[in-house]
Amino acid sequence: MTVETASPAPSPGDAPSAPSGSFAARYPLLYGLATNPGLKVLWAASAVALLLYGATFARTVLASKDFVISDIAVVGGDFTTFWIAAKTLLADGPLALYQPDTLNTRLEAAFPLSRDVMLFWQYPPTFYFIVAPLAFLSYPAALCGWMAVTTSAAGGALAILWRSRTPLLVAFASAAAWQAWITGQTGFLTAALVTLAAGWADRRPVIAGIAAGLLTVKPQLGLLIPVAYAAAGCWRAFGAAAVTAILLAGLSVVFFGVESWVGFFEAMGAQGARLSLSSFPQYKLITPYGFLTTLGTPAGLAIFIQGLVALALAAFVFGVWRKSLSWETRLIALAAATPLAAPYVFYYEAPIFFAAMIMLAKCGIERGWLRFEKQGLMALWILPAFTPGPDWLPISALIAFAAFGLCACRVLHDCPLDLRDYSFSTKNKGLVA
Repeated sequence: MTVETASPAPSPGDAPSAPSGSFAARYPLLYGLATNPGLKVLWAASAVALLLYGATFARTVLASKDFVISDIAVVGGDFTTFWIAAKTLLADGPLALYQPDTLNTRLEAAFPLSRDVMLFWQYPPTFYFIVAPLAFLSYPAALCGWMAVTTSAAGGALAILWRSRTPLLVAFASAAAWQAWITGQTGFLTAALVTLAAGWADRRPVIAGIAAGLLTVKPQLGLLIPVAYAAAGCWRAFGAAAVTAILLAGLSVVFFGVESWVGFFEAMGAQGARLSLSSFPQYKLITPYGFLTTLGTPAGLAIFIQGLVALALAAFVFGVWRKSLSWETRLIALAAATPLAAPYVFYYEAPIFFAAMIMLAKCGIERGWLRFEKQGLMALWILPAFTPGPDWLPISALIAFAAFGLCACRVLHDCPLDLRDYSFSTKNKGLVA
């Protein structure tokens, strides 16, 4: 792996070639982003993107009728399910959410759409603590509150990583951020929890552990955290995570009953069977399983390969967290690997990569850029605009793979691994928290 060095400045008489010169003159902002984005270019591009997002959202709301855009879409996307789930929880109890007929009947009554498929509630009862307050708000107020709270949570967690406004602005002006907003999903919430769990394990282990424990509301995103904590000897964070998860589950039993957990596990079994159906939107997944099934691989083989990839990712995270003393390197490894470790992760969870991307930029500025690293970051800033893509092409997964590959190059450059990094027979070189 090589590190970029500064190129000699061109002399006044040097002129760009005709094609690049013409493009640079006509599209200076795009040219700057594609070649060597500086501070002014980043601020300008981010401002333009945010204005475009705001104008598009405002236009969509104004063109809608009662927040219904057409006969197939609603402003807020999947957030409609969270809001209706809160109403259903209050009216019918927690077990009713796991009954597809109940959930879809209420959705149809609130938002009359031409639905080709049924929607299913697949969250554990602990997730009720997050959505329950929405039951007392109107849909517009609930949607605005959800966007404000989750975005602020992600912004607060990411701002701690690097005391600079520019990385945060660029991250939230990215196409991945736009996708997270318009889908109304949990991308910013999970990004905040993964950032705290991965970035603070050796500095504020209790806070990191609490964040990891709270992440059990989407359990598939926490598979690699125990591996990381065990590898580095972060036992205080490990303990705090276990206590938080147990307390959260216990409170859910007290408030919602054991029956809600029975309904959840039954729903998970049914959802596992639906993953292999042709009607399931595998092309929206950012995982190896989604990639393979979109291309026609049999579900059984795809899930087997997904398992092998998950083991490889666990080994990667274990080795990095065991060997590296750098919290930045550890965070990049864990945040980049997390979205790929489970089969069931959608494209709207891409903000989980934000922490890794910000740390890549920090390492590039402080230690020198790797070859094409800066250009790769800018490509990943734009490309999520094309997700989820057509149902025959796994664009979302390819972008996620590219993000992990860029992160892995930096991690392995700063922390080369060998077999000795996987042994517990020698003293842990990590920071014990």
